[in-house]
Amino acid sequence: MPLSWSTLPDSQLCVVSGEGTVTRSDIDAYLARTVAEGTKGYAKLVDITPCTLALDADDLETVADRLLQYGMGDRPGPVAMVVGSALNLDMAVLLKQRAGDRPFRIFTSIGAARSWLTSYQESYDPASFATGLSTRWRGLRAV
Repeated sequence: MPLSWSTLPDSQLCVVSGEGTVTRSDIDAYLARTVAEGTKGYAKLVDITPCTLALDADDLETVADRLLQYGMGDRPGPVAMVVGSALNLDMAVLLKQRAGDRPFRIFTSIGAARSWLTSYQESYDPASFATGLSTRWRGLRAV
């Protein structure tokens, strides 16, 4: 399977790894499974350094739309995507631009990605999602 993942319920983390060639159908299957497994709200550490994203323009558009839809409703967890090639970086940037306002960062180092996820989870305030106000940066602001 080009995309594999494991979930760590105690830390609410989903670790995703890509191998070989990853297609739109692989990404669709992953998104559907996280919803079915109830892990949509988990933080996601997505390591696509050893794989190639095989997405044409239509695939990128479709995946971006699905990510936007995925972010609606129940709060999706933050995404730290680790890339190792220029092609994957370009595709990750395009997807990030379309992912809506969910926390999504791109890294070239697994360590940096893990650190960001940890710091994000420590500062996350679930009450801000219920009220529509963000309290993450100490002061209240409308979102």
